[in-house]
Amino acid sequence: MAKIGFVGGGKMAEALIAGILRGSAVQPGNIFCSDLLQQRREHLRDKYQIEVTDDNGMVFDRAEIVFLAFKPQGFPDAIEGMKSRTHPGQVVVSILAGIRLAKLQEHLGPKVVRVMPNTGCLVGQMAAGYVAADQVTQKEMDMIRRLLQCAGTAVQVTEAELDAVTGLSGSGPAFVAYLIECFTAAGVKAGLPQAKAADLAVETFAGTAKLLKQQQMQPSELIEMVSSPKGTTVAGREILEASDVADVIERTISRAAQRSRELGTEQ
Repeated sequence: MAKIGFVGGGKMAEALIAGILRGSAVQPGNIFCSDLLQQRREHLRDKYQIEVTDDNGMVFDRAEIVFLAFKPQGFPDAIEGMKSRTHPGQVVVSILAGIRLAKLQEHLGPKVVRVMPNTGCLVGQMAAGYVAADQVTQKEMDMIRRLLQCAGTAVQVTEAELDAVTGLSGSGPAFVAYLIECFTAAGVKAGLPQAKAADLAVETFAGTAKLLKQQQMQPSELIEMVSSPKGTTVAGREILEASDVADVIERTISRAAQRSRELGTEQ
């Protein structure tokens, strides 16, 4: 069974650890995590029975797959000197936004993978894109995929596509949350108390996503299904579809993707 390491023990690392354990992909004794904060180390050790340390080198020494799970601003200082601690066959998986494969290889050797997860990972509903350097074997890729899918959906993309993944699903939860706030505010203005409007808005988004996925429906099919002639949905659609909302959403995601590309040139 593979030994998995994490450099950084924040929320995303914890979510991945929880998913990997929930999926029985690795046993707790085969997971190592380094973090500078004693409180985080103790929390992860006590909750998941994994091995923790403040020494990044120990993680590189012992793990076959190492996840870089700290903030991208900490790169490359957080892994300074670790290239000499990597070993043949070890794969480094980075969730650091904007850090390109070539830059990772420069500091950590040839076998590197980039992953753009999102906060759905925290509840086992991750939507992630990932891309690997050419030196990563198919067997290694299959293992990485299995680990990621313990936390949700993982889609293999090209590195050029990963910026679009960042804009769509990486940043997407914030955009969807904003829309839920707008739905809630509209519900209040239409006459609902705040708490009831918030509950209904959240469940409407959650239920719609679940219905589309479980029934394998296209959004257009669902739109037509709930649009009775001369009914309330059609009346609302007349306003929505005559607006520039589609353009606003397109520009929002495009700007996030552009910022991802910019981050890659700033490192």
